[in-house]
Amino acid sequence: MSVQAILTADNHLDPTAVNFGPNRFQRRRDHLQCFEEAVEYAKKERPDLFFMGGDVFDSIRPSNATRATVMNLFRSLHMSGIRIFVVSGHHDTPKSIEEGVSPLAVYGNSGYVHFFRNPSEPEAVILDIKGTKVSLVGISHNPLHGPGEDPLSNLSLKPEGQFNILLTHYPIQGFGGWIGDEPVIRPSSIPEVFQLVVVGHFHNYQTKKVGRTEIIYPGSTERVSFTEESEDKGFVWLEFDDKDVTLKEFVKTHARPHKTLRVEFPTGRNPVDKIKEEVKKLFDPELVLRIRLHGKVTVDNLASYRRPEILSACQGKVFHCFVEEDELTIQSPEVSEPLPRTTPLQELERYFRQLIKDANPEEKTILQKALEISQTRLQEAGAW
Repeated sequence: MSVQAILTADNHLDPTAVNFGPNRFQRRRDHLQCFEEAVEYAKKERPDLFFMGGDVFDSIRPSNATRATVMNLFRSLHMSGIRIFVVSGHHDTPKSIEEGVSPLAVYGNSGYVHFFRNPSEPEAVILDIKGTKVSLVGISHNPLHGPGEDPLSNLSLKPEGQFNILLTHYPIQGFGGWIGDEPVIRPSSIPEVFQLVVVGHFHNYQTKKVGRTEIIYPGSTERVSFTEESEDKGFVWLEFDDKDVTLKEFVKTHARPHKTLRVEFPTGRNPVDKIKEEVKKLFDPELVLRIRLHGKVTVDNLASYRRPEILSACQGKVFHCFVEEDELTIQSPEVSEPLPRTTPLQELERYFRQLIKDANPEEKTILQKALEISQTRLQEAGAW
């Protein structure tokens, strides 16, 4: 009989979402609702295990309301006979003594959850599930590791189960996702004795088998940025026997859709009206929309552009709208050539010579006399 588990990670509960303005409260609720979907699925399907691969919270100081809600969710899973195992990630691991302990610690103390709180020493838990001896090793994120350092390189990992699982939160070399100046696990440092590695950090669902080890990133349950707009969000239903993973299925959550619309800045009059025409095609009250304006624009054309008009047109038509202009190139007006340096007398002569050139013979005589008188008067006044 197979052992069943749900794998989830990077839930990022209780984000600040300040860039959403008055919609920030609903945006926080979005993250919680997607996590609740995983919990409700577990309560319905009754897996044996519920794994959380870090970044459960978006910070080490989630609100009391969110903390209480999560406690009730964990309690409901526990009362359903589901065992919960959690490691902390980049966001919910304190980076100094002043920051205190991870917000996950209280759940470990509750008895509903097993929290692997020591990031520098792996902890092993032995489970007997349906006649299969399962060994689970958990390692929370360690902020003391330097860039490029392999967190597993100096650890002694010797699980003793029939089926062995590693639960942690780090980027693993060879998987897709952005890696900054941070620790990275090399696949070669993962002992072959592990049949399964459940890991958080990358937000897109991906899985790969390295030797006999199945490595799974469940991905995030809700989108946290526009870089994830094309990714499905959810969690993983997993089954295994005493030898290998027998089934893995990605279950989507109802993550809020994100969409980027790139619009070349319109030329001519009323550019805002033309932009709004493009935007109307994507109106959806559930959508987080980003409008990215690009192209070359003159100063005169930009003078008739009004961002608030675009935002006002989107209000009530999309969940939230962002307008970005960082891809616009503003064309500088042409610089006029400077006039040649002249003197008052030279300018006077230039002026009269042009008049004389276009005059008839009688007018030329008069203009020539006027030029001579003007030159004399200017010289008397000190002109040169």
